[in-house]
Amino acid sequence: MPISLDISPLHRTVVIAAIGHVTPEEIARNTQKLVEANVPHFGKIIDVTLSTSDLTEAQVEHIAAMLRGDPGSGRGPVAFVINPNRVGFAHAFADATKGERPVKLFRSLREARKWLEEQPKVPRPIK
Repeated sequence: MPISLDISPLHRTVVIAAIGHVTPEEIARNTQKLVEANVPHFGKIIDVTLSTSDLTEAQVEHIAAMLRGDPGSGRGPVAFVINPNRVGFAHAFADATKGERPVKLFRSLREARKWLEEQPKVPRPIK
């Protein structure tokens, strides 16, 4: 499976790693898993250094809309680990969600983790 997803309630983080060519359907399935897990307030590290995808701008917008959830749900920060020699999903997602949550692109997992730890914790939404 080209996408692995690990949710850590203890650390209030989600780590996603993609390897190889990732299809829009695979991304949609994993996005749906995140929605079902109800973790919009968790910080997220998404490692796309070893992956490629052919998502259109409209597909990226759709994924961003799925992850937005309720207007009252807190949105945790997202740290993308990217291959600096490629522009792709991470750049498009960061553009589509700027102003909604902290989103930053990194060249190393270490930098991404450090930044994520420095971000304020988003409270769990009250139901």
